[in-house]
Amino acid sequence: MALPPGASPGPDTKNHTLTVGDVTITALTDGSVTFDPRALFPETPLEAWAPYYDRFPEYFSGDHFRNNLGSFLFSSGGKNVLADTGFGPHGEMLGDPAPGELIRDMHRKGLDPADVDTVFLTHLHGDHVGWNMREDADASQPTFPNARYRVHEHDWTHFSSEEMLDGPRGEAMHRSVIPVEKLGLLDLMDGTTQLAQGIEAYHTPGHTPGHMSLLISSQNQRALLIGDIAGSPMQVTETEWLYTPDWDAEMGREARRQIIERALEEDATVIGSHLSYPGWGRIITWEGRRYWKALGE
Repeated sequence: MALPPGASPGPDTKNHTLTVGDVTITALTDGSVTFDPRALFPETPLEAWAPYYDRFPEYFSGDHFRNNLGSFLFSSGGKNVLADTGFGPHGEMLGDPAPGELIRDMHRKGLDPADVDTVFLTHLHGDHVGWNMREDADASQPTFPNARYRVHEHDWTHFSSEEMLDGPRGEAMHRSVIPVEKLGLLDLMDGTTQLAQGIEAYHTPGHTPGHMSLLISSQNQRALLIGDIAGSPMQVTETEWLYTPDWDAEMGREARRQIIERALEEDATVIGSHLSYPGWGRIITWEGRRYWKALGE
């Protein structure tokens, strides 16, 4: 049942779903990985994270990050849009064994990969494309057999270049993205694109050249899927700290600043791939600083 216009979106913590007007969002996870934050924030000493231990206890294992590998299924107007496909069961990520939980998590929640109409890839890093292709005896086939795969053309051009394919990013591309393109299932976007009723993809470069976010807009309610614009909940506060996965550090900072401002201006829920599971919350201001606060807290 849809909420009345103007009603606040609310999470269903039991089923890990969120409603934004007529759009239903289901949080999915490929599991989590634990690693030293200096792997991604080399200029930030470990003790700098200590003020966040009590605010985000679920995000820390000792002084290491416990990072969620989140995906989200958006259901609207009879269409199902899956945002990102996790790391997949591909060895280790940042030294931690990859759980590869996404498909099991879908089945636990009564979701069938065959019901996905669109796989929206926020960007082409390996922890967002890992389940594009099946991992069983039929690995030459897509995991989501009835879906078109959508990505911004700038990311495709960047990551499919010879230099990238021959480098450390190449393994994930050869395994999980190039086969999708060869099967004729990859559709490139060059700007704002409506994926389903109330679900619009738009370009937010910085983390990668073609990074995209989603605006979910229905019944006077708003949510923003921010992908990796903030790779941890702490980055909503520490927008300026160097984050080495960003393709362009200053563009990455600017993207964080802009999306935080937009979330505040539009009173939008913020949804992120690596925010604390299930991955949605609000931007709040406390003692002059901005923080991400999980919904339901």
